[in-house]
Amino acid sequence: MPKHILAAISDLHVGSAVGLSPERFPLDDSGHYSPSREQLWLLARWHEFWASVKAMKRGRRLTVVVNGDIVEGGHFPGSQLTTASPETMEYVAGELLKPVRKMAAKMFMIRGTPVHVKKGPGAEEIVGRAIGTEKIGRNYSAVELALNVGGVRFHFSHHPGTGGGKLPWTRGTGMRQVALKLWMNYRSHDHQPPDVAVRSHLHVFDDTPSSLPIYAVRTPAFCLANEFAKKVGAQNEPISTIGGLVFLIEDGKWHMEKLFYSAAPPREIRVE
Repeated sequence: MPKHILAAISDLHVGSAVGLSPERFPLDDSGHYSPSREQLWLLARWHEFWASVKAMKRGRRLTVVVNGDIVEGGHFPGSQLTTASPETMEYVAGELLKPVRKMAAKMFMIRGTPVHVKKGPGAEEIVGRAIGTEKIGRNYSAVELALNVGGVRFHFSHHPGTGGGKLPWTRGTGMRQVALKLWMNYRSHDHQPPDVAVRSHLHVFDDTPSSLPIYAVRTPAFCLANEFAKKVGAQNEPISTIGGLVFLIEDGKWHMEKLFYSAAPPREIRVE
């Protein structure tokens, strides 16, 4: 049985002033948006992440799952958007993902939050079609994905269905709910549950103890905390965890690596 590696990322929020951005972000009027110093740091971590995946990939078949919210969208015009149209955000997201698609043997797109990526087959469908990701049924994206990689059964969906586990003292509660609800749903219909459930959306890493019948894990994001997240304290303010998850699979067994990076705390202003 061949060896596999599965990389799971999410929440790029391309088009946000705190989201993933190339060094020159094209705008609709032929100008361009220049990313902030923090966004250039984020872009460097993006490249570092995929360089690490490439190094870990040797002798393994790479599968990539992009678990939703690849663009910010035009939902709330304001100070933290690049002023690019949603269509340009989709184009830029596709350009950022093209090298990843070339590296991966298989690549799948999961649909994110409609307020960001449009309802139905929105940004993920458009970008998936443009860069040639795998079809899920008739489409290039889906709300959920049941995926068997090297004998390990995964279930992907962007939304965890619970807001629990965002705070340091409530870690594990959100993903316990995901794991147990999913296990009960599968078993009540006499189906074999997945081994691993992957969720995203809240931008905060969380996972379950290994003692549960399903290992459930929530990805961090590839964007920094925006003003709303800081206001509600949703992202371990003021320091964000950036990165993704990598599953190494061999002989039907898996091991997960966390490729995480810590954003810098606010710059200190000294008053003597």
